[in-house]
Amino acid sequence: MISTTYIAGIVSVIVFVLPMFGLDIADEGTLTNTVTGIIGFLSAIWVFVGRYKAGGISAFGIKKKEVNQ
Repeated sequence: MISTTYIAGIVSVIVFVLPMFGLDIADEGTLTNTVTGIIGFLSAIWVFVGRYKAGGISAFGIKKKEVNQ
């Protein structure tokens, strides 16, 4: 997974950037949990896509039968 230091850095940047667009963050803990959840979800998708691209499985993760040539 991603480093908790990186997550804290991302949250810090968001906390500083969003007020420039008129959005204030009241609870940084909630934002940290949200960012952690989003990054975790995207990481899982990245793993599934990468494994599919590596070959040997279908889009649903079922192993393909090897064809002897």
